Amino acid sequence: MSKDKWNDEEIGHWLKSVPKPEDNRSRDDILARLKTDPRLRDKQPSRSRKWIPAGVAAAALFAAGILIPSLMDGGGEVSVSDSASESADDAAQTTSESFQSGRSIEQNSAASDEEMSLRSDQSVMEKGLMGAAVYPEAMEGFVPFRIGLVHEATVVPVTFLIPESVVAEDFGSVSPGDAELYNRYASQIDEEALGFDDYHPYQGTVSTDKGGVMLVLSGDHPYDTASASITTFAESVQETFRNEENVLVRDESGAPAEFDQVGALPEIATEPEGVYFAYEKNDGTTVLAPDRRFDPAHAAEAIELMKSRTTDLFEPLIPAEADLIVELPAEGDRMTIRFEEPFDFSRMDDQDAARMIDGIALTAAQYHLRVRLQNAVNPPAGYQLEDVLPLPAGPNGIILSLPG
Repeated sequence: MSKDKWNDEEIGHWLKSVPKPEDNRSRDDILARLKTDPRLRDKQPSRSRKWIPAGVAAAALFAAGILIPSLMDGGGEVSVSDSASESADDAAQTTSESFQSGRSIEQNSAASDEEMSLRSDQSVMEKGLMGAAVYPEAMEGFVPFRIGLVHEATVVPVTFLIPESVVAEDFGSVSPGDAELYNRYASQIDEEALGFDDYHPYQGTVSTDKGGVMLVLSGDHPYDTASASITTFAESVQETFRNEENVLVRDESGAPAEFDQVGALPEIATEPEGVYFAYEKNDGTTVLAPDRRFDPAHAAEAIELMKSRTTDLFEPLIPAEADLIVELPAEGDRMTIRFEEPFDFSRMDDQDAARMIDGIALTAAQYHLRVRLQNAVNPPAGYQLEDVLPLPAGPNGIILSLPG
């Protein structure tokens, strides 16, 4: 019988027929053998630990991901060996490149902190990790490009950071607006690599019209196939062009776009986002996303809602047992959140603690308010709770990795 026709039952019988290894030596015999082994008496020189780049581990995991399913599904010998060969070649190439990159980093001891930070952020980009708010101090040297990415009909706002040098090379001395940034960079985002659906760029053209943004949809666009698809489209437009009061939506003739479910859709207003929660994608990464179904009357109610769980899609960012008092300012832009009992952030995972603080800042920002947290201790690294949190520039910050 050829190997490609083996089934699970036959493989099981074959495995059971393999003789089991036996060792009849006693414990005393083994111990005596070890004591007389000269290799164990002589102290071995310690080996220096070498840094293994993340690319090596990624390559190994990738190779395993190819080989294991092939072996499990009973495929032919040729397909398994071919996959193994290709995976090994890819892993070897990735390993070589990673070690070369690692050596160049180690040799370049004069690299600045900014450059090292940039490398770290690019590594995060490659792994599809995000989930932090972007504060003003982190934007130095970058131009923010915000876009509403889509994951299974849920719209997640992401703030891509583009180096100013790249924007200057692409636009010269002209300061690009939302439409120009979208037309230049939306097509360069590998959405699927980040765990999102392939949604952008829109099927149509984006332009600036009398100081605003106009989106002219193509005749075969897919955004009106159902009410859910219209909602997703509208929310993605709101997140992508949040700096605009509204976005005009037109068909190819210049008339207001007609949607089968709702009729004419002349414009989309950029309404407040709502309350921020934690949202886990299918790839296991967690990001910050607003639940737009909430309509709080004011910022204090919005913060309280961050403790609620009304759907399986979103996880509350504030623990339900955290008793807090929200004080809105009579004037100015400073909101105070005071915990009735000392709140120790060290009891939380560092990432969960950071998301909680960022989510509070992002939710308050919908009302143009900064936040001061009181009676809270041991925040994660990088957060100074004795200071007022600055207004974040956007959620889910990540450096845009561009070709070349």
